[in-house]
Amino acid sequence: MIVSLRPPKPSPLVPGYRLDRYELLCPIAQGGMASVWVARQVGKHGFEKLVAVKTILPEFAEDPRFQKMFLDEAHIAAGIEHPNVTQILDLGEEHSVPYLVMEYVDGDSLSKLHRVVEKKNLAIPTPIVLRVLADACGGLHAAHELRDKQGALLGVVHRDVSPQNILVSTKGAAKLIDFGVAKARDRLGGETNAGMLKGKIHYMAPEQAVGKPIDRRADVWAIGAMLYHLLSGRPPYDGPNQLATLHRLTSGKPPLPLPERVPKPIAELVRRALTHDPDKRVATALDMQQALEAAMVAVNMRASTSDVAAFMREHLAERTEARRQTVDVALASANERARLAEALKIDADPASSSSGLTNVPRRLAAMGLSARPSPSEPPPTVPGIPARLESSSGTNAALVAAEANAASAANGGPKRRSRLVLAGGGAGAVLVLALVFVLGRRSTPSPSEPSGAADPTTASARAVQTAAAPSGSASAAPIASVTPPIEPTTAPTPTVATKAGAPVKAAPKATAVTKATAKPTATATATTTVKKKKVDDGF
Repeated sequence: MIVSLRPPKPSPLVPGYRLDRYELLCPIAQGGMASVWVARQVGKHGFEKLVAVKTILPEFAEDPRFQKMFLDEAHIAAGIEHPNVTQILDLGEEHSVPYLVMEYVDGDSLSKLHRVVEKKNLAIPTPIVLRVLADACGGLHAAHELRDKQGALLGVVHRDVSPQNILVSTKGAAKLIDFGVAKARDRLGGETNAGMLKGKIHYMAPEQAVGKPIDRRADVWAIGAMLYHLLSGRPPYDGPNQLATLHRLTSGKPPLPLPERVPKPIAELVRRALTHDPDKRVATALDMQQALEAAMVAVNMRASTSDVAAFMREHLAERTEARRQTVDVALASANERARLAEALKIDADPASSSSGLTNVPRRLAAMGLSARPSPSEPPPTVPGIPARLESSSGTNAALVAAEANAASAANGGPKRRSRLVLAGGGAGAVLVLALVFVLGRRSTPSPSEPSGAADPTTASARAVQTAAAPSGSASAAPIASVTPPIEPTTAPTPTVATKAGAPVKAAPKATAVTKATAKPTATATATTTVKKKKVDDGF
């Protein structure tokens, strides 16, 4: 015999994983071969609905027998339409994961309710027990009556009717679940595992336990066994281990009598349901349901689904609230994932996000966004405004600013962009005009010079002034705010050229430009600081 020591394949299922149009939110249950998730069904126009998604566990996903059982459950249960049976909505396979979509039942199993009440040293009231099991009989009868297209019975037998497979919703409705081991005439998997016990031995009919042919009466026995257990606090047949329990079950002896507190009509109904001879047993689940309803009337122990809901709230309120909070948190996380996916224009499916993330920079750029630049990268710029208004001379800086201003006006940019450009161009023009003004004063002929002598820089400075501030240009507006420079000294004054990046204090007019540029530049300074520069700059 070959034994594989390879560990089971890890499950790909995580919150956010998508199975077609169903997005997994959080797991809520796990059985012997499958797990159940709360999922969100997403449709057009913002349609959303909570559903339950059942998938095979990874260790059984590649086993053909379990796959056939899984498919059989879907085909059998999908044909049952009854308010006391969980509705099957869809069957599919995505990323090699078969899944079954069911209605989401906000509630707990009957076994969980029994354990919670038992820990409080209490018992579920008899009317509540009768109401829940009577409703379960209604759903069970609908399954037994399932027929094919020609009208022939399919011979469905649940084979695992137990408190674990009856859900009680917060609204008090009983829901029969899990047809995974159900017997039917047209099962895809057949009866290849006929030698294996299917079901829970405490609620198993004797003929089912010994492998004899069974029919719907085996499920009726299970209803009687649950009724016995919930009324007495113990299963009808129990032993220190499963083998001992099986021996007592198949002995042919009736179970111990129910406690005296159980009304006689109900005790008699339990005895009839637990008869070893199937022919003497209650014949159908419908007959069992009607007998339970009649017993409730006879002993005046009526209960409605509203009474069941009130009992659930009394004993499972904390568990119900915790489950709802978990689902709410999972929904909030799903909404965040959806917003992120919408922003990045990628699929929120983790299975495909690896390929989508490679295009994130391109998609961010298409959206007008960019990642934070590294120190070695140039700083971001505002479209239409030069990143660095620097040049080797004030003349070139003013021309660049004037060109930026003219381009912005021609393109009809936003008002904020126009103000930034005007401020940059105006500051550069003011600096150049101040230099021209000072140089013009220096070029005025002294009494010792000929009246026709002129500074060679005056003509070029005037040309620059004309180019930088044309008639009617907005760049010429700041000229009126220029503080007249101090009188020049008698020392000879050389031609002045502003160096790029010279440490000159920025005036209030230049603050708009520094926000759009990487660092302060010579063209972004105000000329009001000119009078503070004396000997070092030749003034």
